[in-house]
Amino acid sequence: MKRHESIIPISRQHHGGLLTARLLQLDAPPYKGMPATAPAKRDYVLTFYEDHLQPHFLLEENTVFKLAYTLPALAQQAKDLEAQHRQLEQLIKELPQVSETALPESLDYVGKLLEKHIRQEERVFFEALQQELPPEELAKLQQLVLEHLQ
Repeated sequence: MKRHESIIPISRQHHGGLLTARLLQLDAPPYKGMPATAPAKRDYVLTFYEDHLQPHFLLEENTVFKLAYTLPALAQQAKDLEAQHRQLEQLIKELPQVSETALPESLDYVGKLLEKHIRQEERVFFEALQQELPPEELAKLQQLVLEHLQ
């Protein structure tokens, strides 16, 4: 899937999200240098959320979603994706209260939800956004993304 240059910085950030999503899932193989126990994975995802996921959500919401809300064909998708952001945030923030016995299942759920969310953005939403936005709007999007990343 070829990305328009305006979306590339956002798309690149998804790599870390997909790795984290996979790490959290029950059937994940061990990854060298990555946590292997459920409590260590919980701690990892909490830090990942603060350092990477929360800023990434803000980036998307202030750039691609903002423009998508102006397009009838994409407004509902943007709304749904933003709702998924809130759901993921809530689930991640609740992880410290999850019992150790329930933690592996909770991490698996968060991991699967995060992976599904990223795949939806990449395979459906970004593709449609590139088709719907005229070149001048894609140029505006690129400027918005660059400003937000500074």
